[in-house]
Amino acid sequence: MSKPICRLDAQARPNSFDPETRTFTVIVATSAPVDRGSYLEVLDLKAFGAAGWPERLPLQTDHSTSVRDTVGTLMNFRTEDLDGGVTALVADGRLSSRADNAALAANLADGVQTAFSVSFAVSKWLTLTDPASGRKIRKAVAGRLIEGSFVVTPADPLSQIRSENMPPEVETETRMTPAAFDTVCRAAGVPDDVREALRDSDAPDAEKMRLALAAVERAAPTLRTVRSGHNDETFDNPGVLRAAVVEFFDTVNRGETPTGRAAEVFAQGERALAEKICRNAGITTVGLSDAEVIRRAATTSDFPIIAGATFNLAMRRELDAAASPVAALFGRDTVTSFNPETRGQADWTSLAIADRLESGHYRHSFIHESGETVSVAIIGGITSKSYELTINAGARLGNDGVQLGKRMAAEIADRQVAFLEQASAAGPKMRDGNPVFHASRGNIAQFAQLESTMLGQMMGLRSGMAKRKGAGNVMIGQYPTHWLVHSDYEETAMRLLAFVTASAVADVNPLAGKLQIVVEPRLTNPSVSWLAVAPAKMDGAARVFLQGQEAPFTDSRIDFDTDAVQFKIRHPFGLAWLEWRSWTRLDHVPG
Repeated sequence: MSKPICRLDAQARPNSFDPETRTFTVIVATSAPVDRGSYLEVLDLKAFGAAGWPERLPLQTDHSTSVRDTVGTLMNFRTEDLDGGVTALVADGRLSSRADNAALAANLADGVQTAFSVSFAVSKWLTLTDPASGRKIRKAVAGRLIEGSFVVTPADPLSQIRSENMPPEVETETRMTPAAFDTVCRAAGVPDDVREALRDSDAPDAEKMRLALAAVERAAPTLRTVRSGHNDETFDNPGVLRAAVVEFFDTVNRGETPTGRAAEVFAQGERALAEKICRNAGITTVGLSDAEVIRRAATTSDFPIIAGATFNLAMRRELDAAASPVAALFGRDTVTSFNPETRGQADWTSLAIADRLESGHYRHSFIHESGETVSVAIIGGITSKSYELTINAGARLGNDGVQLGKRMAAEIADRQVAFLEQASAAGPKMRDGNPVFHASRGNIAQFAQLESTMLGQMMGLRSGMAKRKGAGNVMIGQYPTHWLVHSDYEETAMRLLAFVTASAVADVNPLAGKLQIVVEPRLTNPSVSWLAVAPAKMDGAARVFLQGQEAPFTDSRIDFDTDAVQFKIRHPFGLAWLEWRSWTRLDHVPG
C-alpha cells in the first residue's frame, strides 16, 4: 500500500531574503493542529524527525516533480519553539543561479512571494481523541519530507488560512537609560562631547547610536577599502568565509600547513577574521579591543556552524583511522527504518544444473530461501566545550572531533567483540534457534597446541571449511582468508604462518600467504580463535546501518544558558549474523 503524500503550507519570511546570496528562511511546518473538518491533523515534529531531518531537499515550484522546475535547495533543517507551545520546523533556502530565477528572486525581495508548501509522505499515523472537544486527532509520527515548493494558491487551504491568521509581529521599543547610554558610548569610543550632547536627546535610541557611531568613524583614521561588486567568491560571502575557516582548522588538525584561501583567511590575524564574521552578522566592532571582537564573533550564528563542520571532519577521519582490526571481518548491510527487517538469503546451491532431459526439457529446481533478522538502534552523546576554552584554544578547534571519533570507534569495536563472544563464545542466536557456533553445524573445532601437529591441523580445518555444503548438497568451496586471534596469541599465530625460505620441498610452509592474522586486543580469552571467510567473498557477521545515514550525524549549537558550544553525535547502528558457514571457532586445548 502506497504511503499518502501530504502537503502543509507555511509562510516564507520575505524579509529574510538576501539578494546577494539568494538565501532566505522559511517555516516548513509546525506542530499546530490543522482542522480537516471531521478531524484535526497534527504533525508530531519530534517523533517525525526522530530519525533525523534530510541534509538537503529540492526546492520546486507548484509541487512539480520535474527537474526542470527545481529552482534551488532547502537545507539546515532545525526546530524552533513558537508561542503557545507550538514547535516549528525551519529551513534555509537558496535559489540556484539559473537565469530564470531572477523573477522569483524579485518577488521574494519585494515580499510578493510568501506562500510556501511542503510535501511529505506519512508512514505511520496515530489516532487519538481530544479530551477537551472530543474530536478525533490524526497525528503523523513517522515518514519523510519529499520537497518544498513556492506556490500561488496553496494546495491545503486550511493550512494557508492558519498561516494567514498567525498573529503579526509586534515591535516594542525599550529606551536606554542615560547611564546605559553612557556605558555603551564609552565602550564604543564615542567622544565625550558627542556623548553628552546626545544623552538627553528625545530622538530614538537607534538614531542616537547612529549619530554616536558616525562621530567615532569621523575620528578614526581613514582606511581605504576595496570592495568587489560581486561577492560570491570573496570573504564578504558568509558561505565562502565559513568554508575557508573550516579548511584552515581542518588543515591544522591534520598537522599540515594551510594554503590558498585557508591561509588567506588568517593572513591578517585573528582580529581581522573576527571582524569579518561580525560584519557579516551585522555586529559593529568600532572601538572594541581585540579580545572583545573575538568574543563577539564567537556569539554569532556562524561560529557553531564553523565549529560543527570542523568537528565533523575531524570525527569522521578519526573514526575511520581508529577502526578496530575485527572490523575487517564484518560486512555491511542497511535497513530502511528502525523496525526489524528479515534479510532473505537465497541459497544458490539448491539450483539444479544438469543434462537436458530426453523430452527436451530442463530439470526444474528452486532457490532455498532463509533469512535472519537485522535492525539498528541509535547510539550517541552530547559533549560541551566551554566558552572560555573555545576562545582560548581556537587553533585546536576540531580536537574534540578527534577525541569523539576515537570514542565512537572504540564503542563500535567493543560492541562487535561482545557480539561475537556472547553466550560463552557461542555467538548470537540465528533463525533456527541455535547460536552461530553450535555442535550441530560442525563449525566448532578443537585446536591442539602441539607445535608438531598445529600446521597439519590448520590445513585440515581450512580444507573442511571449503567442503561445507549448502541446502542443495553442493559444495560452497570458500577457504577461510582470516584468522582472528587474541593479542596474547599473536606470536604463536605468526610463527605458525611464517614464510620460511625452504631448502627442500618438505620444508615449505603450505600456509604461508594463505591466511591473514587479525589481532584483536579486546578479545577476552586467548584460548579461543576464529577462522573466517572475507565478507566480500561470503556473508557472515555484518554491521547494519540506516540507509542514507551510514556515517555518524553531528550537530552543534551554542548553549543559551552557559555560552558553551555543544556537540552532538548520533549514529544508527546494529549488528547481525547472516550466514554461519563462513566462520569456524577454534577452541585451543593442550597438545
